[in-house]
Amino acid sequence: MAAAARCEASDTSIAGLARAVATAGADIGLPLVAACADISSARPIVSEGLPIGALFDFTEAAGDYWLQGDLALRNAIVAIVRWMVEPFYYDQGVLGSWRPMNVSGELLRAASDVDFSVRSSIVAPVHLPGSVIGAVVWATDSRDCDVRELFERHAARLHVLALRFISACDALAHGPPSICAYRLTRREIQCLKLAAAGKTDGEIATILALAVPTVRFHLKKAWVKLGENGRLRIVQHATALGFVSVRP
Repeated sequence: MAAAARCEASDTSIAGLARAVATAGADIGLPLVAACADISSARPIVSEGLPIGALFDFTEAAGDYWLQGDLALRNAIVAIVRWMVEPFYYDQGVLGSWRPMNVSGELLRAASDVDFSVRSSIVAPVHLPGSVIGAVVWATDSRDCDVRELFERHAARLHVLALRFISACDALAHGPPSICAYRLTRREIQCLKLAAAGKTDGEIATILALAVPTVRFHLKKAWVKLGENGRLRIVQHATALGFVSVRP
């Protein structure tokens, strides 16, 4: 375990991080690993000529799962990954995490259908800036694995490994993020929040007791500062950066 920890700390290449991910799973009895760096894309991220999923051993029943372009649309675990930012476990039809999971009955039934011969697994979702979602799955086909106990002991460490690996894959595909300060005013953020809620310029003006041209002025200033054009793009960018929320 000490050697594995040193590997995790020192080798930040995609291959090195993949080895750390695989070693961590093998050490705790979850040797089958699957990974996806962006569930919105039908094209897998490639490192040194290999899709990142091919860097790991998964079940034979899964085949080259990264070539299944519609997998993210029909797989129950991926559907849960869209909503969870904390790791969770799958244990022969039962789902659990650090906190109660409010999963729909339909999704629970879909998850109870064993996919790819996996009986138990720990799943670490990774939500990155720009609304990018990835995940790493550590799994086993053994009936004798106490994955709930493994989850309590190792989930936090596995989550960090997943975050490092998926972040590195994202940087490989898109480059490191350009980090800068966006100095939006309180009024600009108010207008963006209402625009994100689907309000028209006229409705925003009424709510904020402003003239319509003033609302458009604030929105345009926000567009310029965030470097985007078009109402939809600016709302998406502002949401991704945490200036506004789509929660009701």
